[in-house]
Amino acid sequence: MPLVRRISFALTLAPALAAVAALATARPAHAGGAAAVTCALAEPDAVEVDGMLDDWQGVAGTRGGGQDKDASFEVRCMQVGDRLALMFDVRDDRLVRLYKAKGKLLDGEDRLEVSLSAGGAPLWLRLFPGAERYEPRVQSGTPGRWKPAPRWVTAESTEQKRGWSFEVVVPLAKLAGWSKATSSIDATIAFHDADEATEKRTQETVEQAVTLGFGDTTKLVDRFLQAVKLRARDITLDEVADVDPTLPGTERVIAGGKIVGLIAERYGYVELPVDKPGDVRQVRLVDLRGDGGRVVLAVVRQYGGGGSRDVLILLGAHDGQLDTLFTVELRKEADGNRLESTWELAAAGSRRTGKNRPKTKRKLRGSDLVITAGDAVGWDEDTFEEVAADDAEPIHLPWDAARVGGVYWLDGDTVRSQPLTAKDVKARRKK
Repeated sequence: MPLVRRISFALTLAPALAAVAALATARPAHAGGAAAVTCALAEPDAVEVDGMLDDWQGVAGTRGGGQDKDASFEVRCMQVGDRLALMFDVRDDRLVRLYKAKGKLLDGEDRLEVSLSAGGAPLWLRLFPGAERYEPRVQSGTPGRWKPAPRWVTAESTEQKRGWSFEVVVPLAKLAGWSKATSSIDATIAFHDADEATEKRTQETVEQAVTLGFGDTTKLVDRFLQAVKLRARDITLDEVADVDPTLPGTERVIAGGKIVGLIAERYGYVELPVDKPGDVRQVRLVDLRGDGGRVVLAVVRQYGGGGSRDVLILLGAHDGQLDTLFTVELRKEADGNRLESTWELAAAGSRRTGKNRPKTKRKLRGSDLVITAGDAVGWDEDTFEEVAADDAEPIHLPWDAARVGGVYWLDGDTVRSQPLTAKDVKARRKK
């Protein structure tokens, strides 16, 4: 009987933690040539919401519409405690509000329409400045479906010598996707100018996309990248998601080279168990719990004893640090012989049977991990002398009915599984 060289691997993750404090968050910059503005960190009482500009002396901003004296504006921002404060200084040579305007008549008034997105559904605001006979009007909703803004939106306007101004303050926690891992907010500001007081429409619209950055968190990301020696071109994954159930909100996950990092109020990271960055085959975020949260799925290739293997690793997070939840072998190769499983993410519950079949008729959220043994090359039941891995679930075997495949999902941080039968695998291959 031919001998098979025994292959052993070490699957040790090297954890590291940098206890660097941060006051805000980080996300990729707004695409499409957006202007960038850093929101200065200020005391909670730094802004008195009265529509005046005196609180904004020395705060940097950006302009939409250039220096046009009739249709342009400046926007500035500050982070005041746990709130976002915005100032809009609008140049408008004629302020138009219509008497008792309602419905579509509002489309014929001067206004700002503002969209704020922290990664989730955007918050839309429609801001009508106050005039001699008119109170300011603030609406929220979506374009075409507006309603009075909620009470947690604080806003006020004031007429200025060359136009009008608005101050707006919103709790950061009210922005979908916001967390202490968010480093920037994507904003779009559109000024609708109604110089001719024509009912139901304005004459000109000036729009500007702006990335509102939070400097302290951006510095934290920079420190992380410097600590692990990652450059921008090395990054293969940069996403914001709820990865750590012990922390409020979402976190930022950055992967590149051998490193997977988690960034919130501080950063933590692990080094994947590979010899070189090219041995990291894939890193992605997946929902295996069905609760909208994510775990990190990584596939890596390891070498040793004259052969190699691929391993799938699931990483969860607690208290800002990444930990291994589960590992399973996907591929083994030695002396020209090879075993290789296939894997996929299937709709949650779709491959479970018996006691594991969902009792509800409602569609489950998230995914299940489905692994199926592939055809063997060179090896068979008689020639494959397995040394079972002690650091991962051993590879599935096409000739072993008990290990021909499996379905895996998470219950909290516990991996649940169900074996696939040969009949299941045959049916899958027919598809």
